[in-house]
Amino acid sequence: MTPDCPEQPVAPGVILWPESPAPFLDKDPRLLNALRTVALTMHAPVIAGSTSLDPDGPRFDMYNSAIFVDLDGSVKDRYDKIHLVPWGEYIPYKRFFSFAKNLTQQAGDMTHGWRRVVFASDGHRFAVFICYEEIFGDEVRLFVKQGAQVLVNISNDGWYGDTCAPWQTLNMSRMRAVENRRWLLRDTNTGITTIIDPYGRLTASVERHALTSLAAKYGYRRDITFYTQYGDVFACTCGVITLGIIAAMVLVSLRRHLKRN
Repeated sequence: MTPDCPEQPVAPGVILWPESPAPFLDKDPRLLNALRTVALTMHAPVIAGSTSLDPDGPRFDMYNSAIFVDLDGSVKDRYDKIHLVPWGEYIPYKRFFSFAKNLTQQAGDMTHGWRRVVFASDGHRFAVFICYEEIFGDEVRLFVKQGAQVLVNISNDGWYGDTCAPWQTLNMSRMRAVENRRWLLRDTNTGITTIIDPYGRLTASVERHALTSLAAKYGYRRDITFYTQYGDVFACTCGVITLGIIAAMVLVSLRRHLKRN
């Protein structure tokens, strides 16, 4: 991905790898060496999907993560997915649903992340949300409030097979770009890899299942929209007003009914 600029050879603004179904571990020296080589060779930061294991007493917490490798090849930070997919990445209320264990053998046993992270490199700030986190508009906006100039979505769309779901999730990402007036870089393995401008338009894409890469322009923005600042307050206000109107109409109807009787 290259920032918006005149037609001339430039280093990419950022290099993305998708959320990966392969068991890449964030501390695997082979993975780290590969990412370091890419960052140093291309003179660009790298954001890559991985699985992270952190010790927690006698056991390990497993996270679905995005790691950030800076220009010097070092891992600067990591974002752990906060909104995990129920029945896919974890079993909700595991004790209560213990009877369903045999039906959910393919479900993961992941721990959700605890903090929102905005990656910074060379004066620019990137925010990553993973896979179906794109449906939570009121949460994605918080990355922008923390200073993100570009939004990044990495996804493993192999879950969906040949259904309409990849296009549905794509449209959700388009909404996140529009709500926050940010360029959104979307990188998937089998889904729709594309660049979305701040108005929800796809400016460059590759076909599904294509074994290829995408080099495209994008831009950085710092302005804050009403939605970014206040979230769903407008929608909630409309809901309250609607409920108030319905309640008033019911009261008027009841009074008329009582008068007749």
